[in-house]
Amino acid sequence: MNARSGLRSVAVVGGGPVALVSAVALKLALPDAGVTLIPAPVAADALADRFPLALPAVHAVLARIGMPPELLLARGVARPRYASVFADWSRDGTKWVVGDDAAATLAQGRLAALWLRARAAGERVPPFHALVPACVAATAGIADPGVEPALHLDPARMVQALTSIGRKAGVRFADTPIDADLTIDAGGPARLLSGGRAFEDWREAVPCDHVAFNPAEADPGSCDRYAATAQGWRANWPGVRVEAGSKGIAIAPGRLSEPFAGRIVALGDAAVQPGPLGRAGFTLALGQLALLLELLPARDPEPLLQAEYNRRAGLQADRMRDFLGLHYHGGGRTQGAFWHRLRTATPPLSLDRLLAQFARRGQVVPADEELVQRDAWTAVLLGQGMRPERPDPIAQSIAPAEAARLIQELAARLAVWETPA
Repeated sequence: MNARSGLRSVAVVGGGPVALVSAVALKLALPDAGVTLIPAPVAADALADRFPLALPAVHAVLARIGMPPELLLARGVARPRYASVFADWSRDGTKWVVGDDAAATLAQGRLAALWLRARAAGERVPPFHALVPACVAATAGIADPGVEPALHLDPARMVQALTSIGRKAGVRFADTPIDADLTIDAGGPARLLSGGRAFEDWREAVPCDHVAFNPAEADPGSCDRYAATAQGWRANWPGVRVEAGSKGIAIAPGRLSEPFAGRIVALGDAAVQPGPLGRAGFTLALGQLALLLELLPARDPEPLLQAEYNRRAGLQADRMRDFLGLHYHGGGRTQGAFWHRLRTATPPLSLDRLLAQFARRGQVVPADEELVQRDAWTAVLLGQGMRPERPDPIAQSIAPAEAARLIQELAARLAVWETPA
């Protein structure tokens, strides 16, 4: 029997929230090991560090290190995001909204199927997002205790809080590299320690290789707001400040084929750069960190464990790629040079299959390593104007007028009929 030897030392390279949260989490998981943070500048294209946002699926990782959502919100380290609003992004220009928590439920069948049943028959029903409590909260401008929002995190306050937690936990801060049993490359897209590894280009799936910043608009409240333009899209994110004279930054969307190789694990933008849409980078970083904590390696390299980590981290990243790609390839806006070019773009096979399945049956099949609410996929598809060819068999057993009544009653209970302005 081969005994596994526990890690004695871990080094984390990076200077932003991704590096700090990794160092703190690993120190708390390995109290007897030495964990050292080697600071590095936060690069302009390190979007996970510069614009951190945590979806509900990864809140448990923050809670694990003593930063539960309620504490972050109470202390002003985070502010809630309940939904994302999309304008000029659909086939007919209708605004649509995606909530960060699940949609409401109906005992009579799948909510989306009943909504489609009523709409197809010409019955009057509210927009789909009127049936999502998170969108209700965003519309009303309230904090609904029954809804778990995403967290807009203030990067400076996160760094300050994590540094304090790290020092108390015993994380060592050093300016020079050390030889460690395990090293975390959390230094951003420059991949300070993991450069040269095979990189999968996502520009066909997520066609955004440049981020420009406009002067801040009015505070969008508890929503992120996106507006499609002929040349792409623009966003209004709460708390984002634009530097004078900023011309934007170039990015390279994609991921490492093997983020864990040898004794080095790439985390955050060093492992995957999903681009700015949805601000998904920090959520992916926390998802990767959760995998690493679950599959903690031994002192000596373990090829099978590394392969399992790379497999699951790859599934996680690719699923997020498909969700973001859905906004571009979901049959929504077609006008404008940017959107016209997408007609000849080839989406990933996994996304192509998902689109085909929804177009035929109106269902989004669950996947492993999912970080996005299943109802969010449905909201993006319906919002852009996609309608399935075949009606849901359970919904078919309910008359359209009855389906409309059920939908209207649910919307009335949620007290929302308006789209956020």
